[in-house]
Amino acid sequence: MRLQRTFGGPVGRLTLVMSCIFAGTGMALPFLARWLEEKHGLSGIEIAAVVSGAQLARFVVGPLIAAWADGFADRRTPLRVLSVAAVGLYAAFFYAEGFWALLIMSFLAQTAGMAMTPLVEGAILRGAITHGGLSYGVSRGIGSLAFIVSNVIGGAMIARFGLDAVAVYVIASMAAAMLSTLFVLAPDRVETGEGGGGFRARLKEALGLFRNPAFAIPVAAASIIQCGHAFYYGFSTLVWVKQGFSDALIGWLWAFGAIIEVGLLWTLPRFERRFTPEALIALGGAAAVVRWAALAFMPPAELLWPLQALHALTFAATHVGALKLVQREAPVRIAGVAQTLYAALASGTLAGLAMLLAGALYDSVGALGYLAMAAFGAAGCAMMAAAIRLSGAKRVRTSTP
Repeated sequence: MRLQRTFGGPVGRLTLVMSCIFAGTGMALPFLARWLEEKHGLSGIEIAAVVSGAQLARFVVGPLIAAWADGFADRRTPLRVLSVAAVGLYAAFFYAEGFWALLIMSFLAQTAGMAMTPLVEGAILRGAITHGGLSYGVSRGIGSLAFIVSNVIGGAMIARFGLDAVAVYVIASMAAAMLSTLFVLAPDRVETGEGGGGFRARLKEALGLFRNPAFAIPVAAASIIQCGHAFYYGFSTLVWVKQGFSDALIGWLWAFGAIIEVGLLWTLPRFERRFTPEALIALGGAAAVVRWAALAFMPPAELLWPLQALHALTFAATHVGALKLVQREAPVRIAGVAQTLYAALASGTLAGLAMLLAGALYDSVGALGYLAMAAFGAAGCAMMAAAIRLSGAKRVRTSTP
């Protein structure tokens, strides 16, 4: 009965939606670039353009969609609309032919799909506080497990059935997410208690958060650190194929990083008690410098496992730190827009530019392109050092009589 209340509650149902989305991502991230290269003959820069097209526009499109979504009394409605659109658009993308058709359909499909994730995560953070049941860390960890399973199954399916398995798996995962939003989600009516204002008011207030250095600097730093994953997401599989690694091994390498990430997420309360959001972001940046600098020199398989374990810091610690900081600094009436602004930077416009850079670097210098990703981690660390000094100075001024 207790298990049913935990997983059948509002957060458990949202976790199902997130897991379906992450299942599709678990196939697409490791193998979509290879599908584009081998099935359509695209170059590195063309692959980067197709993968990052929606990301480049996300800082504009994402907040607009989120401001629209925050206007609904029941937050299930925008998720339903986006999930239905995503299924049709992903199907059109995988049946498209030619660079320009792939670019356009990828832009539309990813725009619908990516808009769902910050809305679901924001609802989970909200629901964990108001309804109990699963915590955010456990919920996000379950989503990551879905990603892991897809890494492993994806590699096995491609080895057995070929690269067409990528299309089938991603479309099926998005269809499962759609069915979950339509038939499983509990009502999610948000009471702000303050009058949320209209579309323009919500958007203006959320953008105004960037005038606050306590919000702007850590969010920008976390976004830059996350941009360092661009070469990994876009081209690590291609590098590993050239090293002679099998599809199954590549799937397990992706999965291993996510497994360690789940371990961090499921023990998140311990980290939250010991580290501020700012410290978690700084820790992620430091790990990014080590991870990407080492991968630039194509280490052998036995050294890849500890480097993949750093994903728990480069991605998860950075991401959780940023989400907690946004939750701390943003009022609930604009929570969806604020979360989307971070997502629009971390996996949107800046990440899209980083992906284009990664594509050009892959074409010109191969794995050494990882060194640019290490530079992103170093830049994020420097910004967080400034933010931590600033927050310390602010506390001293506040406590001084």
